[in-house]
Amino acid sequence: MEKSIFFLAISLLSLSFLREVNSEDDEPTFEDILKHLEEQFASFLGLATYQPMEISKLKAITDELGLTSDLRTQIIQDRIMCGACQSIVRKLQLNALTILAVGTALCTLYISLSTLTISDFCLNLVRINKPILEYILRESRILTPEYACSVLLQNENCYYSSPSLTWRIDMPEWTEYNVTSYMDSFESTKNPLKILHLSDFHISFDYEIGSVSNCGYPVCCKRNLGNPLRSHNAGPWGDYNCDIPPWLFGNTMHYIKSTHKDLDLIYFTGDIIDHTIWKSSKEENSREIEATFQMLFESFPDVPLFSALGNHEAVPLNVFPPSTIRNSEFSQDWLYNVFSKSLSEKLPDQALTNIQKQGYFSILANNRLRIVVLNNNICYNLNWWLLYDTSFLKEQLEFLKLELLAAESQAQYVHIVAHVFPGNRECIEPWEANYNMLITRFAHIIKGQFFGHTHTDGLKVFYSKINGKPNNVGYNGASLTPFVKYNPNYKILYVDPNNFDILDIETYYFNLTEANKYPNRTPRWQLLYSMKEAYNFDRLSPENFDLLAQRLTEDTNLFNEYWRFYVREGDPSLQQGCNTNCRKNLIEEITRTESITYT
Repeated sequence: MEKSIFFLAISLLSLSFLREVNSEDDEPTFEDILKHLEEQFASFLGLATYQPMEISKLKAITDELGLTSDLRTQIIQDRIMCGACQSIVRKLQLNALTILAVGTALCTLYISLSTLTISDFCLNLVRINKPILEYILRESRILTPEYACSVLLQNENCYYSSPSLTWRIDMPEWTEYNVTSYMDSFESTKNPLKILHLSDFHISFDYEIGSVSNCGYPVCCKRNLGNPLRSHNAGPWGDYNCDIPPWLFGNTMHYIKSTHKDLDLIYFTGDIIDHTIWKSSKEENSREIEATFQMLFESFPDVPLFSALGNHEAVPLNVFPPSTIRNSEFSQDWLYNVFSKSLSEKLPDQALTNIQKQGYFSILANNRLRIVVLNNNICYNLNWWLLYDTSFLKEQLEFLKLELLAAESQAQYVHIVAHVFPGNRECIEPWEANYNMLITRFAHIIKGQFFGHTHTDGLKVFYSKINGKPNNVGYNGASLTPFVKYNPNYKILYVDPNNFDILDIETYYFNLTEANKYPNRTPRWQLLYSMKEAYNFDRLSPENFDLLAQRLTEDTNLFNEYWRFYVREGDPSLQQGCNTNCRKNLIEEITRTESITYT
């Protein structure tokens, strides 16, 4: 959800310049370029409204980055600002620019566009990330301007092939296993399994009722944050600009426990820590992770819980280094140890050992269902260590392959639990390409993929790399946090107890605006929709979801329904609406599981 300041530094100067330049007569003026850049940057940040800057101020910021003299030429030559991105990386490598200068300049622009007057956000965010970026600039053997911009921008127009992006793991040959007939030999169970899917809590432990909800920071509703003269005070049950108060988390767990008393399993797809990205610490994150799991285990003491790590659990945010980086300042071993310790009473020793390697594990829920939990935050393009190395991604991909081979040989089915939704221009090529190949190879035993991260109720249809037919589905758990513009939710999965097909998914939510009107009453949780009923499916098959994507392009009423579910009837989202470009992007996201189509 967040965009770290250094990524913004590159992205701002690399966003598409959409005006086509067909001839010398059509060349935009430098002022046109700067104003369009400002507009695109505001859109990129999700600023629906922003305060335009004076050209002189905007020009001064680009001057700080040393781009004023050549920015115009780069845009005209490239028609996008890929060249500007490469120029910044090149200047950083030549010490003509510093991390501090880039971060500060872009943060200044962010603050100016948002009409914010905050003092410590930029410097703190730069301070947290600066040592890692300086190390990578100094030590990386793969870092070139072309490679860096291919990773950071995730844009077809700025993609440059390199060995660090194009490697592939060996795929096992197809072997025919009669899994279905083996499973049918088990005695049929009357009732489906019920699995609770939770995602993206983002608990704001220092949430304060009545604090400023439009405070000027990336997330608000905290003690001593923002100008108290501003309106829109933080409500008792949360705010659409903020992460959740801890009492909402406790209330939600109590409600689920008392309402769904027959849960068989729980999948949690990550993100405990809130969006206070400018002042995270290992000590504070550790306390909050341990406290959250304690609450989960106290609420559901007898229900097995399988949890993935979120990108917000790391310090700094998003950063997961290779295991070869032993520098204690950079290592995330502390996180893997805290995660392992928190789950130690629920998982066997082998799973805990795997967690300590890279945050992943596999476990048998029973002798027929294998659950593979991945830490695919390592493939996130905001993970700075991808500018240092990508081969460390192979460890988990090989682990996944071996677990799938084991499941296939033992006539088991598989559910995959992870955090980052593939295909959303966030996970880099080698992970997504290899992951999609594994899904194709083992589609017959993979019965569900469960993700989080986006905070939206989205879907992914996977397609065979052999014949192009739909062969698998990924589901997003959306989020308990309303950040940003959504209503809180959780999901109940109904699963066939014999072949572990997903039979139906129910989404429950409450309206935050209504809840805050009645502070002394607990939120009114209710069923938003049943996936099977809402889309008139006979079953939740890849083929039906593929047809749904086609129907959404033709049926406005159906799309409006999908959009309403996507944002969980969040009042600000419904008020903002979904324009033509929004509609196009949402529909395309359903069928895109690899972020970039390389030509």
